[in-house]
Amino acid sequence: MGKLLVSVSGIRGIIGDTLTPEIALKYGRAFGSYINGGKVMIGRDTRYHGPMIFSAAAAGLMATGCNVTDIGVATTPTVEFAVRESASAGGIAITASHNPIEYNALKLIGPGGTFLTESQGKKFLKHFNNENKYQKTSKLKSPKIGNYLQQDSWDLKHIRAIIGLDIIKPALLKRKKFRVVADCVNATVSSVAAELFNSLGCTLKLINAIPDGKFPRPPEPAPANLKQLCRAVKSFKADVGFAFDPDGDRMAIVDENGKAIGEELTLALGMRYILSKKKGPAAVNLSSSMINDFVAAEAGVKLYRTKVGEINVTEKLKKIKGIVGGEGNGGLIYPEMLYGRDGLMAAAVILQYMAVSRKRISELVLELPGTIMIKKIIMLNGKKINLKKIAKTFKDGKIDSRDGIKVIFKDSWLQVRLSNTEPVVRLITEAYNPKKARFLADEVEKLMT
Repeated sequence: MGKLLVSVSGIRGIIGDTLTPEIALKYGRAFGSYINGGKVMIGRDTRYHGPMIFSAAAAGLMATGCNVTDIGVATTPTVEFAVRESASAGGIAITASHNPIEYNALKLIGPGGTFLTESQGKKFLKHFNNENKYQKTSKLKSPKIGNYLQQDSWDLKHIRAIIGLDIIKPALLKRKKFRVVADCVNATVSSVAAELFNSLGCTLKLINAIPDGKFPRPPEPAPANLKQLCRAVKSFKADVGFAFDPDGDRMAIVDENGKAIGEELTLALGMRYILSKKKGPAAVNLSSSMINDFVAAEAGVKLYRTKVGEINVTEKLKKIKGIVGGEGNGGLIYPEMLYGRDGLMAAAVILQYMAVSRKRISELVLELPGTIMIKKIIMLNGKKINLKKIAKTFKDGKIDSRDGIKVIFKDSWLQVRLSNTEPVVRLITEAYNPKKARFLADEVEKLMT
């Protein structure tokens, strides 16, 4: 047996091992009790075990008197949008996002359409422990049973809201007639991509757009996983390619030459366009590229950094009344749309940036500083990370210990932190000089193995 991962990124595990219908029912019941009944919106990605986990979680919710609204296969931002717009008490997105097919998760969404904060999460877990203790020692007497309802219109409402944003000009985009290839990884974006891109006047080619949950590539939209999209962009003579993850909160870009530019640049480019239209502070997580510092400085605004996790960025944006933010994993947050990452919205923003600037995506990339980022996954195998040893070795840098350890130099940085979504350690380095990035990665890896 592995370990069920419970964090700001949800309750996540391997189906049949750490995540079972029994566990999903317990967490669903505890969540229903935690929010004290009311309406709960639930959507899921296309994993074949999604209906099983959905049914279990929904049963737990209904057992506490919650009225469950099933919005079907939907992106995580669509679920967040539905919770906010319907003034629901909460929501659950059943998806393991970028994790492999054997994983699934319950992403818990509070009123207002944002994930539970760290403090809310702690209260929920205390509630979960008390709830399960109570269930072992007594029986519920005549519990109120909630209702079940299906609504399949929320994905289209979400698309219409994107198109209606103040920073998106459909008339201009329709005149541009961009040629677009979208890789939907056979998941949630498959059924709504055409609605978005056709509404923006694009000539569209879809690949991997059968929503059967059989991921044709590793689900994370990292450059190494986008070779098919790169080929499709070139053969279709497209202006741009967009790759999504299974729950549609991340998006990565392939330029017109068929080159995957890296998911970090979704955030940097999206921020740069939005900050050219509106001035105000921005927030990104500690693991995101230092290119974002350049973008903020160029716009003359302050950039704040937070721990990894969408809700941490969201909370900071609320506090500072931020204009834009996100995470460098392909997640752009525009609060006027949602206080959450939204891959479809990010695609519309990039198209708008191309239209307004009258530049190709490769030209926009060249306007940003060139850095090299190295990301490695280190298996713990029962060992603990010695963060003090890392800090002592790199004592010449500025230490930030809010999320694992981050050491910042003038021209580079490194970070070591426990993953919120997998039982691994994540090692990231970034530098303007490729040799420096590789040197830092190699030196840290030596200290950890």
